[in-house]
Amino acid sequence: MQKLVSPSSIGCLEIHYPGLDQLAEVYADLDRQIAEFKRSAGIECLRKCALCCTTAKFVEASILEMLPLSLHFWEEGRAEELLEKLEGIHPEAPCLLLNADPSDEFGGGCSYYRFRPLVCRLFGFSATVDKSGHPRVVICKPLKKMDRGTPDRINERIREGLPVPLMPDFSRRVAFLHPHFGQEKYPVNFALREALEIVGRRIHFLKSTRRET
Repeated sequence: MQKLVSPSSIGCLEIHYPGLDQLAEVYADLDRQIAEFKRSAGIECLRKCALCCTTAKFVEASILEMLPLSLHFWEEGRAEELLEKLEGIHPEAPCLLLNADPSDEFGGGCSYYRFRPLVCRLFGFSATVDKSGHPRVVICKPLKKMDRGTPDRINERIREGLPVPLMPDFSRRVAFLHPHFGQEKYPVNFALREALEIVGRRIHFLKSTRRET
């Protein structure tokens, strides 16, 4: 299992938050289930699509989900630069992590894919539960536009027993990992800003404590 983050050494300060190791375990389980679902259902994201990333207002994450990336940015020395970019950012601006340069080989994708939050992993390859308690696959607009019969085809496979990751189940698993940081969801740019500020305050506190001792 690939770790999201190890106990971080930022300026010789050891920083860790409860729930992050378990978050990596949840993501590893989800990634395994999604890989199997994509293979069995015969679907995949369109190359360099990134439509979801351009509508960050509707992409929500908890602070807990953004803490691994925030620790990474502080370690890289980029946190303050990113906080400036996030200050006053328009609510409907694209996700700050989107690499939208079409000339880039990896353009149209997430710049920090390993650290992407839960909804970015789930969307398109998971299911909600309808009023009757039946799973209903969530398919993005570009895939539905390519083949409008895709949702019905996959839902029929699910009714026949095709395993599918359930959004509500994974959302609950992540939410309960931290009593405060895991509960509330925010637009992804706002969640990243909050997580960066939380880590920054922890660094300031630890440095102040070290000076006093």
